[in-house]
This record gives sequence, C-alpha cells and structure tokens, in this order.
Amino acid sequence: MSFLFFFFTSMAQTQDSTSIIQDGWIEKMSDKIAMDLSLNNAYEVFEVRTPNQRTVIHPNAATNLRYNLNYRFLSVGFSMAPNFIPGNGDEDLKGETKSFGLGTTLIFKHSFFEVSYNRVKGYYLDNTDDFAVRGPGDPYIQFPDLRYTGFSLTSGYYNNSRFSFKSLTSQTERQLKSAGSFIPVFNLRYYIVDDTSETPGTQKSNNWETSIGPGYAYTFVANKKYYVSLGGQAQIGYLHTKLTTRLNTADVISNQDNLLFRWDGKAGIGYNGDRFYSGLYATLSGTQYRQENTTVRNHDTRVFYHLFLGIRLKAPDYLERKVGDFEDKYLK
Repeated sequence: MSFLFFFFTSMAQTQDSTSIIQDGWIEKMSDKIAMDLSLNNAYEVFEVRTPNQRTVIHPNAATNLRYNLNYRFLSVGFSMAPNFIPGNGDEDLKGETKSFGLGTTLIFKHSFFEVSYNRVKGYYLDNTDDFAVRGPGDPYIQFPDLRYTGFSLTSGYYNNSRFSFKSLTSQTERQLKSAGSFIPVFNLRYYIVDDTSETPGTQKSNNWETSIGPGYAYTFVANKKYYVSLGGQAQIGYLHTKLTTRLNTADVISNQDNLLFRWDGKAGIGYNGDRFYSGLYATLSGTQYRQENTTVRNHDTRVFYHLFLGIRLKAPDYLERKVGDFEDKYLK
C-alpha cells in the first residue's frame, strides 16, 4: 500500500549566504523549479491468508513511471505504468492492467499534507500454481474486471526547525548539515475494490481506514553533495469495511470493523549537484489485521523502491513574484 510521499531524501550543495537559514542547516531554493522523473513499484497488492490457504493478487504493472513538478511549498505529480517499461505489458501471460495516479503535497513551516488518487483495473493471481496445474508458458488466472479506486490524505508534523522536510519530498530546499526530526503522521484513506464482471457471486468492498503513529527520520550529509537517510514509523489504525456480495436473488451486505497495525523502515542514498539530483530509496513496509469474526488474516509485507533523476530550472519572474507574495501574506 502505497502512499504518494517519501520520508527519506536530502539535498546538499555549496552554501549561498543569501539563501541559507537556520544557522546554515537549510538552503532555500525559492527561485528554482524542481522537476524529476522516477521509477517505483508502489502498486496495490492484495494478500489474504486462512489457516489452509493463501491468495495473492497482483496487477500486471511491475513498475510505475512518475513525473513531479515542485515549487516552494507545492508539489504535484502523476504516475502511470506504460507497457514499454521492462516487466510491464506481458498481457498474454498476466492479462492487461491499466493504472493512473495523481498526487499533490503542501509543505509548510512545521506541517505537511498530501492528497492522492489512484485507480487500477486488471489483476492476476500471482500464486496460480497453488490453485491450478499450469504448464510452462500457460497464463495465470486473471481478473480483468477487478478494479481498485483509492483516495488518501496524509498529514504530519515535524518539530526540528533545522530539519528540512521539503528536501525529503520536493527538493525545493536542501539539507546542508546532518539533522533529524520526530515526525508523527496521520492517514485517512478511502478505497473501493470491485469485481465488475457479470459472474454471480462477485463482490465489492468499500473501505474506510484511519491510522496514526510516531516516526523519526535522520539525514546524514557529507561534502554537501552526498547523503544517506534513515528512518522508521509505526502506526495503529482502524478499518471499516462494507462488503457487498452480488447473488442472483439479491445483494448480501456485511460490515466489519478491524484493528490494524502498520510499520515502515526506510533508507535512501543519493547525489546532489548544481542543477541535477538523483537518488535511490528503499522501504520495507508491513500491514496486518484479522478480519472480524473470522480466522482470515490480511497481510501486506513488501519492499518498495524509488529511483529518480531530477533537474532544477530558474523559475519565471512572474511566478516567483506571485508565489512569494502569497507566502508573505498567508504562510509567514
């Protein structure tokens, strides 16, 4: 499960006495727009376990391509999974998947907010061999009409003014000296999983999820151009699910309320030059809950990666002036 911001990246570069704040720990990039392309595997996976069975459902989209545009406190981006990327598009074997995502992040002096929307259509049963005899080259069991639609809001607070959260997500600031911060985070998520095929017995689930928990991140900066970032987070949450089963006679509706646990361990390494920046992040993430009044457990333990390359360009004078006036009026 994925959320469209990353905690652990930092930028460092030659100091500019006109832009350094907080005793030299942070350098603002208020006159530049940052743009980057990235590859990641932040796609939705469903895994359900019972005492005698395990079901793992994947989309046929191993790699997402994402574009971000960042300026001062605002970051916007979109993602998709084009077939020309290796690992995507083997439709004869795993079926067709269509996916699209949008995200916006607002970062203020000590707080941040991220809103994202994602939709995916077309999945396959990753452990098909556990349910059917499949010879070499035979296709996996496929669910072409299984759809996922999700909306999420993430908000958080960071208490250390010498720690740049903007450098973690939008590269509109740079961390010039090593620093860390306590980062409690709150998540609100609504998502729908719907099998829209016309087969009797298909199901649709509407899910509301909230979670909250502490986190911490620290960025080690060396020679003002290299960095390593480490951090972790633990959350406890609540998940309400409305499950609709479509039968020939009528729809059967049931409700569940579940307590869930989530944790993340993150690491990043990267380089920052005068105009270009790049990095590679890895996240080990786990989520678990038991479905109410059943022996079924939902698991999601995965390793995510995020590989990116970006460039900074001079912002147009008009944009710099207008956004600067907005910040002076509303964000000081």
